[in-house]
Amino acid sequence: MIERLLEIREMLFETAEALYGEMFLMEDKFWGSVTDRQLQENTFQLEDLGHQFEQPSEEQLEAAKELAKKLGFGLDL
Repeated sequence: MIERLLEIREMLFETAEALYGEMFLMEDKFWGSVTDRQLQENTFQLEDLGHQFEQPSEEQLEAAKELAKKLGFGLDL
């Protein structure tokens, strides 16, 4: 079941990229869309089954902070 949900998740990410571009998370139109809601439901289902999502490393978090700073985002990561 988890494997099938992960396949669906991959298809939803591909759909989001096709509809909203590679940076779909930065697109206001993505948030609240059908694809967004489907991804949320997929995430809840995976978590309910005990799936552990990979967490970013400290190096990745630091790189994200630097990029956010350079782009002028006031993100507190």
